Amino acid sequence: MNDKRKQLCLNYLKAQKAFLDIANDDEVLRGKDNIIGRIGEAIAHFFLEQIGRYPKVIKKQSNPSYDITCKNGAKRVSVKMITSENKTGNTSKIHSKWDELIGIELGEDFKILKLGIINKENFDKEQTKRNKSLTPSFSRAKLKENGVFNITGRVYDKKDLEKYNLI
Repeated sequence: MNDKRKQLCLNYLKAQKAFLDIANDDEVLRGKDNIIGRIGEAIAHFFLEQIGRYPKVIKKQSNPSYDITCKNGAKRVSVKMITSENKTGNTSKIHSKWDELIGIELGEDFKILKLGIINKENFDKEQTKRNKSLTPSFSRAKLKENGVFNITGRVYDKKDLEKYNLI
Protein backbone atom coordinates (compact mmCIF):
# COMPACT_ATOMS: atom_id res chain seq x y z
CA MET A 1 0.00 0.00 0.00
CA ASN A 2 1.45 3.36 -0.91
CA ASP A 3 1.78 6.10 1.71
CA LYS A 4 -1.07 8.20 0.32
CA ARG A 5 -3.50 5.26 0.46
CA LYS A 6 -2.30 4.27 3.88
CA GLN A 7 -2.82 7.80 5.23
CA LEU A 8 -6.29 7.99 3.66
CA CYS A 9 -7.26 4.72 5.37
CA LEU A 10 -5.84 5.83 8.71
CA ASN A 11 -7.67 9.17 8.51
CA TYR A 12 -10.96 7.36 7.88
CA LEU A 13 -10.40 4.97 10.79
CA LYS A 14 -9.45 7.83 13.12
CA ALA A 15 -12.60 9.75 12.16
CA GLN A 16 -14.68 6.64 12.79
CA LYS A 17 -13.08 6.16 16.21
CA ALA A 18 -13.64 9.83 17.11
CA PHE A 19 -17.32 9.45 16.18
CA LEU A 20 -17.72 6.26 18.22
CA ASP A 21 -15.89 7.68 21.25
CA ILE A 22 -18.59 10.34 21.57
CA ALA A 23 -21.56 8.44 20.10
CA ASN A 24 -21.24 5.49 22.47
CA ASP A 25 -22.06 7.80 25.40
CA ASP A 26 -24.90 9.63 23.63
CA GLU A 27 -28.46 8.46 24.38
CA VAL A 28 -29.50 8.78 20.71
CA LEU A 29 -26.32 7.74 18.89
CA ARG A 30 -25.24 4.81 21.04
CA GLY A 31 -25.97 1.25 20.12
CA LYS A 32 -25.51 -0.63 16.90
CA ASP A 33 -22.20 -1.25 15.22
CA ASN A 34 -23.56 0.23 11.97
CA ILE A 35 -22.69 3.93 12.01
CA ILE A 36 -25.02 4.78 9.10
CA GLY A 37 -27.86 3.12 11.03
CA ARG A 38 -27.05 5.19 14.10
CA ILE A 39 -27.08 8.40 12.07
CA GLY A 40 -30.41 7.40 10.49
CA GLU A 41 -31.90 6.84 13.93
CA ALA A 42 -30.61 10.24 15.09
CA ILE A 43 -32.22 11.92 12.06
CA ALA A 44 -35.52 10.10 12.65
CA HIS A 45 -35.37 10.90 16.37
CA PHE A 46 -34.89 14.63 15.70
CA PHE A 47 -37.72 14.62 13.15
CA LEU A 48 -40.10 12.79 15.50
CA GLU A 49 -39.13 15.13 18.33
CA GLN A 50 -40.00 18.17 16.22
CA ILE A 51 -43.45 16.83 15.35
CA GLY A 52 -44.28 16.17 19.02
CA ARG A 53 -43.91 12.38 19.12
CA TYR A 54 -41.58 12.19 22.18
CA PRO A 55 -39.18 9.59 20.74
CA LYS A 56 -36.69 7.51 22.64
CA VAL A 57 -34.04 5.33 21.02
CA ILE A 58 -34.28 1.92 22.65
CA LYS A 59 -31.34 0.92 24.81
CA LYS A 60 -31.24 -2.73 23.85
CA GLN A 61 -29.98 -2.54 20.28
CA SER A 62 -30.10 -6.29 19.66
CA ASN A 63 -33.77 -5.90 18.71
CA PRO A 64 -33.91 -6.39 14.93
CA SER A 65 -37.41 -5.02 14.41
CA TYR A 66 -37.59 -1.46 15.72
CA ASP A 67 -35.24 1.27 16.89
CA ILE A 68 -37.31 3.99 18.54
CA THR A 69 -40.34 4.10 20.80
CA CYS A 70 -42.72 7.07 20.90
CA LYS A 71 -45.24 8.29 23.44
CA ASN A 72 -47.53 9.81 20.78
CA GLY A 73 -48.69 8.02 17.65
CA ALA A 74 -47.18 4.72 16.57
CA LYS A 75 -45.28 3.18 19.47
CA ARG A 76 -42.53 1.12 17.76
CA VAL A 77 -40.63 2.83 14.95
CA SER A 78 -38.16 1.09 12.67
CA VAL A 79 -35.64 3.25 10.82
CA LYS A 80 -33.83 2.43 7.57
CA MET A 81 -31.36 4.70 5.82
CA ILE A 82 -29.64 4.44 2.48
CA THR A 83 -26.79 6.67 1.31
CA SER A 84 -25.54 7.71 -2.10
CA GLU A 85 -22.60 5.39 -1.49
CA ASN A 86 -24.97 2.43 -1.91
CA LYS A 87 -25.00 1.77 -5.66
CA THR A 88 -27.38 -1.23 -5.61
CA GLY A 89 -30.22 0.80 -4.12
CA ASN A 90 -30.97 -1.88 -1.49
CA THR A 91 -29.97 -2.09 2.14
CA SER A 92 -30.95 -4.04 5.27
CA LYS A 93 -34.04 -6.19 5.71
CA ILE A 94 -37.26 -4.69 7.05
CA HIS A 95 -38.32 -6.96 9.91
CA SER A 96 -41.90 -7.49 11.02
CA LYS A 97 -42.35 -6.17 14.57
CA TRP A 98 -42.86 -2.43 14.14
CA ASP A 99 -45.81 -0.04 14.00
CA GLU A 100 -44.25 2.63 11.79
CA LEU A 101 -41.35 2.63 9.37
CA ILE A 102 -39.20 5.64 8.54
CA GLY A 103 -37.07 5.39 5.42
CA ILE A 104 -34.35 7.95 4.72
CA GLU A 105 -32.34 8.59 1.57
CA LEU A 106 -29.16 10.60 2.09
CA GLY A 107 -27.54 12.38 -0.87
CA GLU A 108 -23.89 12.91 -1.78
CA ASP A 109 -24.02 16.37 -0.17
CA PHE A 110 -25.05 14.70 3.13
CA LYS A 111 -28.50 16.28 2.85
CA ILE A 112 -31.64 14.21 3.13
CA LEU A 113 -33.18 13.70 -0.30
CA LYS A 114 -36.29 11.93 0.99
CA LEU A 115 -37.77 10.86 4.28
CA GLY A 116 -40.75 8.52 4.14
CA ILE A 117 -43.14 7.41 6.86
CA ILE A 118 -45.59 4.55 6.61
CA ASN A 119 -47.56 2.55 9.15
CA LYS A 120 -47.40 -1.22 9.31
CA GLU A 121 -50.99 -1.82 8.20
CA ASN A 122 -50.64 0.28 5.03
CA PHE A 123 -47.21 -1.18 4.26
CA ASP A 124 -48.48 -4.75 4.56
CA LYS A 125 -51.62 -4.04 2.49
CA GLU A 126 -49.63 -2.44 -0.34
CA GLN A 127 -46.93 -5.12 -0.33
CA THR A 128 -49.61 -7.83 -0.41
CA LYS A 129 -51.43 -6.02 -3.24
CA ARG A 130 -48.14 -5.99 -5.18
CA ASN A 131 -47.52 -9.65 -4.33
CA LYS A 132 -44.29 -8.65 -2.55
CA SER A 133 -42.63 -9.85 0.65
CA LEU A 134 -43.76 -8.32 3.95
CA THR A 135 -40.11 -8.41 5.10
CA PRO A 136 -38.17 -7.10 2.09
CA SER A 137 -34.92 -5.20 2.04
CA PHE A 138 -35.29 -1.44 2.27
CA SER A 139 -34.62 0.26 -1.05
CA ARG A 140 -34.62 3.66 -2.71
CA ALA A 141 -37.46 2.43 -4.91
CA LYS A 142 -39.77 2.37 -1.89
CA LEU A 143 -39.45 6.18 -1.65
CA LYS A 144 -40.04 6.87 -5.35
CA GLU A 145 -43.29 8.19 -6.88
CA ASN A 146 -44.78 4.71 -7.32
CA GLY A 147 -43.11 3.31 -4.19
CA VAL A 148 -44.94 1.93 -1.18
CA PHE A 149 -44.14 4.97 1.01
CA ASN A 150 -45.54 7.40 -1.56
CA ILE A 151 -48.65 5.35 -2.35
CA THR A 152 -49.85 4.58 1.19
CA GLY A 153 -47.60 6.63 3.47
CA ARG A 154 -45.98 10.03 3.18
CA VAL A 155 -42.71 11.10 1.57
CA TYR A 156 -41.06 14.39 2.45
CA ASP A 157 -38.63 15.66 -0.18
CA LYS A 158 -35.58 17.85 0.33
CA LYS A 159 -37.63 21.05 0.15
CA ASP A 160 -40.27 19.76 2.62
CA LEU A 161 -37.50 18.85 5.08
CA GLU A 162 -35.68 22.21 5.06
CA LYS A 163 -37.80 23.56 7.94
CA TYR A 164 -36.73 20.65 10.16
CA ASN A 165 -32.98 21.28 9.68
CA LEU A 166 -32.29 17.60 10.35
CA ILE A 167 -28.64 17.33 9.26
